[in-house]
Amino acid sequence: MVHYFIEFRFQGKAKHRMKQLIYEVDKRFRLGYTKRKRPIPHITIIAPFYTKNQKQLVRDFNNACSKYSLIKFKIKGYGHFDNSRIVYINIEPSREMKEFRKELIRKIGKYTKLKDYDNSKTYSAHSTIAMKLPPAKFEKIKRYIKKKKEPSTNYSMVRATLIKGNKILYEYDFLLRKLLNRRQAKSKKIYSRTLKKLRTPSQKTITKELGLFSKLKRLFLR
Repeated sequence: MVHYFIEFRFQGKAKHRMKQLIYEVDKRFRLGYTKRKRPIPHITIIAPFYTKNQKQLVRDFNNACSKYSLIKFKIKGYGHFDNSRIVYINIEPSREMKEFRKELIRKIGKYTKLKDYDNSKTYSAHSTIAMKLPPAKFEKIKRYIKKKKEPSTNYSMVRATLIKGNKILYEYDFLLRKLLNRRQAKSKKIYSRTLKKLRTPSQKTITKELGLFSKLKRLFLR
């Protein structure tokens, strides 16, 4: 049975810098992972799951995404998981990002069995640098990464990606307010429209207003 999962894929300078780091670590420690699979810097929103109801999945994905505009988060520092021996770039999800993920889990969880990771209350958002590491190399990479300058920047999720197998099935564009099929998702022309909309003064104003609204909502809901 083919698996599905939902993620955010980095673009632009952030994508380039993350890929550079992944290749650097892979080459320096002779991991060989990048030779087998091209790295795609991303944040997993929902881990791989199975379902026979693809039509319902696409509807739920579209409906959940359509409730949100730009979803913000912060790239901040590095981290690691000792049990699974993963080294990663740490992500601090915003309240909206957590709510978006919960909405997806609530909908999709009705007809598929999700991983325990997705059913837990905590969300350890991250972007993987290296995984499935031998114990000795895991310790060396942790020390190597610790010497690096820690990234710290705000970022916006302009698209969410629904994957089937290892290929894009659909992407939802939060700025164009549209569900894109695989061909449209990979179109540079359409993505240039997304970036153009991101840079418009009206969008910047909306983003600031949404940020202010969120702060006020948190203040009055305490």
